[in-house]
Amino acid sequence: MVDSGATHNFITEVEAKRLNLRWEKDAGRMKAVNSAALPIIGLVKRTMIRLGGWSGLVDFVVVKMDDFDVVLGMEFLLEHQVIPMPLAKCLVITGPTPSVVQTDLRQPDGLKMISAMQLKKGLSRDEPTFMAIPLKSSENSGETVPKEIMRVLEKYRDVMPDSLPKSLPPRRMIDHEIELVPGAKPPTKNAYRMAPPELAELRKQLDELLNAGFIKPAKAPYGAPVLFQRKKDGSLRLCIDYRALNKLTIRNKYPLPIITDLFDHLHGAKYFSKLDLRSGYYQVRIAEGDEPKTTCVTRYGGSNSS
Repeated sequence: MVDSGATHNFITEVEAKRLNLRWEKDAGRMKAVNSAALPIIGLVKRTMIRLGGWSGLVDFVVVKMDDFDVVLGMEFLLEHQVIPMPLAKCLVITGPTPSVVQTDLRQPDGLKMISAMQLKKGLSRDEPTFMAIPLKSSENSGETVPKEIMRVLEKYRDVMPDSLPKSLPPRRMIDHEIELVPGAKPPTKNAYRMAPPELAELRKQLDELLNAGFIKPAKAPYGAPVLFQRKKDGSLRLCIDYRALNKLTIRNKYPLPIITDLFDHLHGAKYFSKLDLRSGYYQVRIAEGDEPKTTCVTRYGGSNSS
């Protein structure tokens, strides 16, 4: 954990032993957050650590900790000129070897509970004690879209409509091709069972896709079953189980770029662009001749992409 409230870097004895670190014994004591004095077990000098694509030397104080095995404090932040950026979920290291390290912001696993005896014990020792009750506010802040953003949205309304046209896009130079292993037998599976409410929703969504021209009735040697996945708002998302087809698809072995390398390349950049397609599946056409491979089977028959 990176903690700007900690003066030094800390590591537990168990973690230090697991990493085969050597430390010098120390008889000092340190003051914890609750003002309790904790004995220092030892000091680890100039050990190499790696964060993403960055590596460097740090010192550690070996102490007993309850919640974390390793804590990087102000000593680390100042020595290596590190700027925590919680909003961007990264650490910007501006020292001799600049780097951007992606971080994982983990939410606490619920509220920690203490017993009445623990509370009484703390009060008897005159430890600073307080109670905090977190409240989640769901009230609408009432904020509106800034005028500058509204002007941009109005200017480019033709490419950012409120809803998509009820038709497929035209054929383009590059459409989505489905290349199968030569000689592969077309995969087909029976339709999955569904409850009556799901069947009603399936009929409704199939009719909408048929009327929009996104799919068409089909009879093909291929057949993938469909199922529903419930969304956060409670509605049902229609999914097609193409796992059998994927096993026969020729893999594109080009490796994905390393995330840490991408962050390093973006070091110093100020402006970023983003492309987001609404219902992107319907904005990319299936290549001519590959439509039968997309056939899905339901209780109401088969259909594939138009």
